[in-house]
Amino acid sequence: MSATFAPDVLSPNNPVTADSVLSTFSKLGLSPPAKDQVDDYTSLLAGIWEVWDKVDKMEDYVPSVDEERFPRTEVHRPEGEENAHNAWAWKATVRDVKGSGGLLEGKTVCLKDNIALKGVPCLLGTETFTDWTPNTDATVVTRILEAGGIIQGKAVCENLSLWGVSCSAATGPISNVHAPGYSAGGSSSGTASLVGHGEVDLGLGGCQGGSIRIPCSKNGLVGMKATTGLVPYTGIASLEPILDHVGPMTRTVLDNALLLQAIAGADNIDDRSQAGCPLPSDVPDYPSLAKGGIKGLRVGIITESLTRPLHDSRVSDLVVRAAQAFKGLGAEVVEEVSVPMHCDAPDLWAVIGRLSATSTLLGKGSGRRGLCMNDLTEKMLPLKQESLDKMFCSGVNTLVNGVWGLEHLPPTLLGKATNLVRKLRDSYYLALDKYDVLITPTLPMLAQKLPPLNGTIKEYMENAQGVSMNTSAFNLTGMPALSLPIGFLPSLQDPQVNLPVGMQIVGKFYSEATIYKVAYAWEQANFWKTFA
Repeated sequence: MSATFAPDVLSPNNPVTADSVLSTFSKLGLSPPAKDQVDDYTSLLAGIWEVWDKVDKMEDYVPSVDEERFPRTEVHRPEGEENAHNAWAWKATVRDVKGSGGLLEGKTVCLKDNIALKGVPCLLGTETFTDWTPNTDATVVTRILEAGGIIQGKAVCENLSLWGVSCSAATGPISNVHAPGYSAGGSSSGTASLVGHGEVDLGLGGCQGGSIRIPCSKNGLVGMKATTGLVPYTGIASLEPILDHVGPMTRTVLDNALLLQAIAGADNIDDRSQAGCPLPSDVPDYPSLAKGGIKGLRVGIITESLTRPLHDSRVSDLVVRAAQAFKGLGAEVVEEVSVPMHCDAPDLWAVIGRLSATSTLLGKGSGRRGLCMNDLTEKMLPLKQESLDKMFCSGVNTLVNGVWGLEHLPPTLLGKATNLVRKLRDSYYLALDKYDVLITPTLPMLAQKLPPLNGTIKEYMENAQGVSMNTSAFNLTGMPALSLPIGFLPSLQDPQVNLPVGMQIVGKFYSEATIYKVAYAWEQANFWKTFA
């Protein structure tokens, strides 16, 4: 209601006084209202406070979980040999006791540790809080279980999912699957490790700037960040709704396509799903479509992606050579195409990923339809000094950047960046009017050695530079993008160490089937470990 005057009798804890109104005008830098208006504004504020307090006392409403059909058993924090790679955050066994079968029947799955699994503690890679056990299941959890998948636990994620190098989790660093002491990427580092080492069949990662594709590229895995909203983000800790994605991380293309088929489709809760998003019953059979071949397809290699800052020319050369192999597989054209605005994407991400994400971290995100994870917000806020002292520098930096920026930058900057994201997408679509898919290196460089334990902020930041130069664009635009392993190259830090290289394949909204066709054709024709 637009006008709510205070009732005759206020609640004993109603905090509103005339000073509340006067101090609010002062904080806005405005002159106070006329004296004869102060009492009316005070009554209106006291009245609306009564309404707010009433809503605050209502019981929250979260999706129910069928724990009889999907019981949580063997819930524990693994240690020693059971967690040899330090990649398990928490273990549990969750399966459908009805055994109804489905796409994932009998396949084991791990979840990035920002995905809610009721009754199983969630660490979120941090020590800023230590006792969050989610009160519901994420939509993707329910879909995996209904499809016959067996969830075996939660995979370590980087601190608050805010880091692209596997060194920030409070539980300790995680090494590259192929090179001990080198980064496994982030923030879905644990999922990459568990899938890469074969401890589970399939894994789910989360992605705001490349956190599925970066660890997949570094560890020789297939990672898909699907079209925004195709996979519901319901019940997953959010950084920023424009950027949030969740998706499959697997050892093969067909496994990836199978897991996407099982978890995709609008859930009528998450408003990231938009025009064109199918219902679960209408999700395509991605594994079957992936086998369709690429005869006549046109492939464009984004020129600007090959020379990003800090790039390793060997990586770019290998990606170009891998893309040229599509010619022998039936592609009609494989050539470079210029998309100049590709270079601006990280800057646009830096506006949205700092300013808007700060509002989320401070519990001030609003204006969305979906599941608000209030049980997590209650654990994180209010932010106290002891929590800040335990926060990894990436989280502190985000808050410092965002709080200062929201106070001092033009109030139109966030809106301008949001509008320019649409221009960025249009620039890729212009190229995709000529080509079926676009190609970039997933990362401009190879995985680096992990920084020293208890390193300086400068050491950590230098170690992470450039990792999302080619990936963050497609979180912003929401376009589907897959990382495919295409070979090994010697580390520049130690030529005796060979590290994986990933090729990123990008398409228009809901072109996942085409991307899988391209990736599967290459995978079937080449053994990636020896291609280079």
